[in-house]
Amino acid sequence: MKSSITYLIFLLITGLLLKLIVFLFPQKQFIIEILILLLGVIFTGIPHGAIDHLVAKKTSDTRKEKFILLHFLYRYTLIMLIYGCVWWLFPGLGLCLFIFLTAFHFGATDMHYFRKKNTILSFFYGITLTAWLLLPHQADLLNWLHLIIPKKDPVFVIIYFLFKIPTIIFILLTGLISFPERSKRIDWVLFMLLLILTNKLGLIGGFAFYFSGWHGYQAFNDIKNYINSGNTFVQLWKKAIPFTLLSMIGLIVVYAITPDSVWQNFGAPAFIILISLLTLPHMQVMQNIYNKEYIQESQGS
Repeated sequence: MKSSITYLIFLLITGLLLKLIVFLFPQKQFIIEILILLLGVIFTGIPHGAIDHLVAKKTSDTRKEKFILLHFLYRYTLIMLIYGCVWWLFPGLGLCLFIFLTAFHFGATDMHYFRKKNTILSFFYGITLTAWLLLPHQADLLNWLHLIIPKKDPVFVIIYFLFKIPTIIFILLTGLISFPERSKRIDWVLFMLLLILTNKLGLIGGFAFYFSGWHGYQAFNDIKNYINSGNTFVQLWKKAIPFTLLSMIGLIVVYAITPDSVWQNFGAPAFIILISLLTLPHMQVMQNIYNKEYIQESQGS
């Protein structure tokens, strides 16, 4: 408990320093947000998904099934390619899938941390959390969406409707749903302060700060407990290096073969789409950690 509180305090201090930098250099805010995104993706974003094979192997061992790494990589890549085709052919549907998958995954991780077991509430929490991270930045969000989705896409009807809801409703619902038992309430207070702080770091910066600073770190801890390898956080992070490097090489290859006009016209949204391709296969693997049996086991320990 003390280590998690210490880490939350560290995140709050880091976030306040980042906000101070943005305040002092407002003309550099976009660059600062992109740096938060890139550093976060490198240090916890991609790495916490780069050990999915360890989670899958543990699940196979538990089920007394044979684990074959090449088969795992084949399925993982195939799911990414299929999801990429959805983005290409139906960008509105691709966006909706990404939001719902993100909400489901964020909800599973955070509600597990706060010792909540209701799947429906977990998903609803993920929706309100994602709304809080995105909707306060209406102008930036619309600019991004107009780059990747046709303006006549029905998804904009939903987005404009959500814009009419005061954003404070989303943070209040997020806090209410996640309100924990007494032993986690100090963590909860610090976590809610962290979420409020993300609102001050911009669309990219705030989302990346939550995703990498909190979600990626907690996912690492959950994986460490699940595979029960005795590794420290740093040791587990080192095990993620091979597939982290492989993922980065893949991103560089995609960047190299993609026409410059795509990056000039779409920029950061295109990068987010590339990262989103990892969401579906990663979530499928990680869900084995957050099933009912594991939650009960971890809470009983």
